[in-house]
Amino acid sequence: MQCLDEYVSFAEHLADLVRPVLIEAYETGFDYEKKGDGSPVTEIDKRIEAILRKEILVHYPEHGILGEEFGSQGLDKDFIWVIDPIDGTRSFTAGLPTFGSLIALCYLEKPVLGIIEAPIARLRAVGVTGRPTLCNGKPVRVRDCLMLEQAVLSDWTNNAQKPDEPGAERLKNAVNWSVRDGGCIGYISLARGFIDLCIDGNLDAYDFCALVPVIEGAGGVITDWNGLPLKLSSGPLVVAAGSVVCHEQAMQLLQKNLTSEI
Repeated sequence: MQCLDEYVSFAEHLADLVRPVLIEAYETGFDYEKKGDGSPVTEIDKRIEAILRKEILVHYPEHGILGEEFGSQGLDKDFIWVIDPIDGTRSFTAGLPTFGSLIALCYLEKPVLGIIEAPIARLRAVGVTGRPTLCNGKPVRVRDCLMLEQAVLSDWTNNAQKPDEPGAERLKNAVNWSVRDGGCIGYISLARGFIDLCIDGNLDAYDFCALVPVIEGAGGVITDWNGLPLKLSSGPLVVAAGSVVCHEQAMQLLQKNLTSEI
């Protein structure tokens, strides 16, 4: 991990490449098609991932890559870059600003660096293991909510996979109020201390790896619904909280219906 500063600088360079592409596409429009699972994909998703993959291979050919659109290569490597070119493609295609790009670096499967680049919201969160999370270059911190009835929740809305709907509904009914499908912006808001909980039920590695260092570096907790740390092979159930107490209370409600398979 001696080159961590170098990797952070490179990851921010990747985010710099993403930003103008997303802004231009959002302002000028684009076409999209549906994947086999019914989710949308755009030419912009593919273009961004191709740009990032090319840049990574030029600078770090010895590293592996996992991306949403073009699969994986070198997953046996110690360092693996994990890319979600557009997190929140549904919002993106609908012209809504709640989307961003996720860039992460995993070392021995553990996420050690994560960037959430949300250009329309004018936000960039950078999380690095052992360091405070920065949002637009300034340190941010979660708020210490100790009671679920005072908490604000960001919940997911994708109906394709809801493995434990009763648990999610119990949690939604227990909190003060909730927002639907905040996506990666929700996790930035948690890190900034605006909300207290985020839950998701259908995430792949490229959806959550970048979130881990961002939330942890802001003082929060992020795990799967069994309370296990997230790594490259984790998923699809993710819960993040601003405080340990709030996380534990949320877990009690989410776990009631979990089977041994989850």
